[in-house]
Amino acid sequence: MRGLSNNLGQRESLKGYFAAVTAMDLDVGRILDKLEEKGLRENTLVVFTSDNGYSCGQHGFWGKGNGTDPVNMYESSIKVPFLATHPGVIPEGTVQSAMASAYDVLPTLLDYVDLPLPDANLPGQSFLSVLKNERAKGRDSVVIYDEYGYCRMIRTARWKYIHRYPDGPNELYDVVNDPDDRNNLIDDSAQADRVKDLKEEMETWFKKYVVPDIDGRIYNVTGSGQLRPVGRKWEDGKEPFAGAVR
Repeated sequence: MRGLSNNLGQRESLKGYFAAVTAMDLDVGRILDKLEEKGLRENTLVVFTSDNGYSCGQHGFWGKGNGTDPVNMYESSIKVPFLATHPGVIPEGTVQSAMASAYDVLPTLLDYVDLPLPDANLPGQSFLSVLKNERAKGRDSVVIYDEYGYCRMIRTARWKYIHRYPDGPNELYDVVNDPDDRNNLIDDSAQADRVKDLKEEMETWFKKYVVPDIDGRIYNVTGSGQLRPVGRKWEDGKEPFAGAVR
């Protein structure tokens, strides 16, 4: 698996990364301080999250899931922080292991302010009870899709199955006993039924939720990002995605 080169060297890149994290931390603190100063802290839900993880040399590359060719679904690429605080509503200092996805954020926030979901075929579900520490159960599985087109993934609390259309390479990891995705079990005959079941569950999810006209699987989603909208009304011969990372 080929990855992005690190022109600065690992030490200098890490210094830049940690400097950015430090600056972000300070500015988040400034926002919270301003809410306190304005007397708004008790009436404000603050959420901190991210759209993707970022590898700092893990598996030999720097960047996110499309930082390699083929694109990857390593834990460092797919896992993101999610912190929420609201004094008097969300218990402080609690940590939950329940699984959730970015597509659960909208239903959760609407549930939080007691508004109905839009009338649409949305895959998300509210995890408000998890935020309030009322119960620890979240999703049984999470599907990651479309941004990386031909590469799709389903993740349970223990297992992660990665499928690349049309002909692989595919991967299966026991993320409890192999949290760094080092031992690909896809060719282990003892896991054949598990692979079959996970693939079937993942494809059933796609049949239910994906809009065919903008299904990322039909596009060459490799490279440094999306350049323009996708879908039939935008098809004019121009490439919607940047060139492949080599």
